[in-house]
Amino acid sequence: MNSKTIIFSPLDFPANANIVVQHDELPLVTNELSVTLRLNLQSHNPGWIDIFQKGEGLEIRSPSLWLTPNVSQPTPRFSTNIEGNSGISAIGDGFILNKWYHISYTLSEPHKRADFYVDGKWVGFKSIEHVQTQYIVFNKEPLKIGQNATFTGRMRLRHMTHTNEPYCHILLLTSNVGIEPF
Repeated sequence: MNSKTIIFSPLDFPANANIVVQHDELPLVTNELSVTLRLNLQSHNPGWIDIFQKGEGLEIRSPSLWLTPNVSQPTPRFSTNIEGNSGISAIGDGFILNKWYHISYTLSEPHKRADFYVDGKWVGFKSIEHVQTQYIVFNKEPLKIGQNATFTGRMRLRHMTHTNEPYCHILLLTSNVGIEPF
């Protein structure tokens, strides 16, 4: 397993918007990945919030994480060879303001699925239906963090890690223990 810590200390957004990590700076991904981070949303936004996206535009986005307008429901997305904007629809009631969340997002081509966890709890998944002909596209584009020109709110990110294999549920639970918000 190879991983890269992208953000360690807390960063405020939008002040630190537009972080770009080039493809060759990330662990080599062939068929599985995980992204974990801590998120503290300090205000909602009237439009979509792009937390991170690896790729350009609406058709190349493996992985990406968006928050819905006004209530900030997590919406993890990815691309397949058939559908550029696949993923999990808005999850739950949205994030509560000024609370730290531990988020984990995994993609697995061998298992043909995406899984999403909040605070160590499995809260959503998306499976590819056409398993013989459809596959997850892992691209060679940069990973962009906070690339939302219309974001008028405030949020903080810390402990963001990109790994080239999915975390098991036990590791997700243990990675959430012992890291207290400041």
